[in-house]
Amino acid sequence: MCGIAGIVTIGGRLRPLVPHIHSMTRRMRHRGPDDEGYLLVDGRKDWLKAYRGDDTPEAVVTRNYPLPHVSEAAGLPLEACFGHRRLRIIDLSPRGHQPMTESDGRFWIVFNGEIYNFLDIRKELEILGHTFVSQSDTEVVLLSYIQWGEGCLEKFNGMFAFGIYDRQKRELFLARDRIGIKPLYYVLRDDYFIFASDIKTILASGLVEAGIDIEGLWHNLSFSVAPRPMTTFRNIVALEQAHWMKISLPDGGVQKRRYWSVPIGTENRSMSEGDAVDLVETELTRSIRQRLTADVEVGTFMSGGIDSTTVSAIASGLHPGISAFTLAYDRSVSEYDELQEAKDTAALHPMRHIVETVDAEAILDSVDRMVAAYEEPFSTLAPNYVISRLVARHPITVILNGLGGDELFAGYSHYLGIPAWRCKRMAARLWLTCLPVKKWAPESILRFNEINSVSQYYAHQFSNFNDFQKRRLFAQRMGFDSLNVLGDMYRPPEGEFSHAYEELSFYDLMSYIGNHHVYRIDQFTMLFSLEGRFPFLDHLLVEAAFKIPFRLKINDGVQKYVLRKVAEKYIAPSCLSMKKKGFGLPVGRWMNDQLNRLTIDSLSDLKKRDLFVVEEIDAVYNRYRLTDYKKVWHLVMTELWLKKFIDGGGRFFEKKL
Repeated sequence: MCGIAGIVTIGGRLRPLVPHIHSMTRRMRHRGPDDEGYLLVDGRKDWLKAYRGDDTPEAVVTRNYPLPHVSEAAGLPLEACFGHRRLRIIDLSPRGHQPMTESDGRFWIVFNGEIYNFLDIRKELEILGHTFVSQSDTEVVLLSYIQWGEGCLEKFNGMFAFGIYDRQKRELFLARDRIGIKPLYYVLRDDYFIFASDIKTILASGLVEAGIDIEGLWHNLSFSVAPRPMTTFRNIVALEQAHWMKISLPDGGVQKRRYWSVPIGTENRSMSEGDAVDLVETELTRSIRQRLTADVEVGTFMSGGIDSTTVSAIASGLHPGISAFTLAYDRSVSEYDELQEAKDTAALHPMRHIVETVDAEAILDSVDRMVAAYEEPFSTLAPNYVISRLVARHPITVILNGLGGDELFAGYSHYLGIPAWRCKRMAARLWLTCLPVKKWAPESILRFNEINSVSQYYAHQFSNFNDFQKRRLFAQRMGFDSLNVLGDMYRPPEGEFSHAYEELSFYDLMSYIGNHHVYRIDQFTMLFSLEGRFPFLDHLLVEAAFKIPFRLKINDGVQKYVLRKVAEKYIAPSCLSMKKKGFGLPVGRWMNDQLNRLTIDSLSDLKKRDLFVVEEIDAVYNRYRLTDYKKVWHLVMTELWLKKFIDGGGRFFEKKL
């Protein structure tokens, strides 16, 4: 688990890039405080050299002697440079230092993530004649690319984002894992290609001025994140999940390909309940076992819900004494408290249960750090910051998370809402046929008349502000369409969905997981130098889940039926019977109490900009502050985001050499 960054000039231009790449690695130090490394390149002269930084351990310097400090190259004209920050997880020795090369120095890699089956791939490579100098999965990735090219991605089981520079071809290869767990952002201009593990790091280069991507902001106000590859920042985009791309330094040519897709249309309707339970238990156990592989301590996030308690319980059987972390809430926030259920399961297994009660004041003092970590406006405050901070106080570097169970096994309310949506759509159409003038219809009727597909239903369910509301809110007339954007961007070009419920699961993986959840969790775990791992998001488990017939996911109104059948072998009955509470914080209550001053001041400042209609900001506050706080808080976060990132062009994030 690390942070990666790179700057490539296009067309053979030479620039003094060291101050920029050094600023980027300083900005992402929290992603890898254990080591720091650089590769500087002038491909026209076939010259490249590795350098160290302030955080490069002496053992690395000694092993790679001579390894000069990057400051010595501050004025050197370069064609490309790459930076790396290391959080040591596998092979803690100096041999895991990056950027890493192979025996003849043609290929160099900067890697972020984990390959869980790297030992199996290593054995295969050794049979093919490759030799290794480290025990790291990074070296396995590098030699796999040398052996199989982009085909190596099909062999990897893990989460990753990496770049490999080919010295001979003067070509950069970038890739991202199937689900998009590890982030990778980039800027492509006529003269530069810049990439990094997060947006702040790109801004810290000083080569990119932060500006608003107005379409990204439009969609953000619906989904609390711009649907990737789009972001709310002008010219900054994400490499899509399950994609690779190549950039030619001499001419700026770009290739991009998808190498994996969510396996729709593979449902096995004849699968029995027993076979489905065995399949889920086998794949989940394998996935957890693989994700316990580390040369550092591993723990788990454990609420009282089914997903995280099941992961924690199975993990404790494979790794007795594992630390499980739970957030507790006082009585004023009982709607989120799952402590008793977590305690009930912890008592059944050999785990060390660590509990922390949420301290509202401590969270409120951290809002500014949360805004910086979110990187885009968000409609609430999530407790990922709090639980990550708790884990960081203990000697734990890797943390397992139960994310993915709801998305794969139909755990959300929108799976139950399909029949109601279809009835409302029919009623809306009947109503409209009786109206002499369509514009007389209420907004809700017009909206349901527009929702004609599952992708539109999904977008509607997840929209904080719908398109009708945003057209009133934005000062300028916009032609963007959040109702259709998810379907337009993600709908598979080939294959047919087995049914509407499979389509919902598909969009949950592509959007709610791929755009929202893994992005947020990565930002907050890495803020505290932690690696988050997600057993449910193992691609083999995903493929297995899509084979299970839907009647075993929702059975007689019971959601996550097959997963519950697995879970009941491991977790307390109270966890299974608990009503779904979610993992949240009482932001609505705070917004009208401790956060009231921040709310009022932020909305006042937002009204001074020319972005939104002043009267509509007031209307949103007056209409929703007591009934739908997320709309109000989303506007508050938009103003805080503008102040933090956009005002001043993002120069807040620059760090000079």
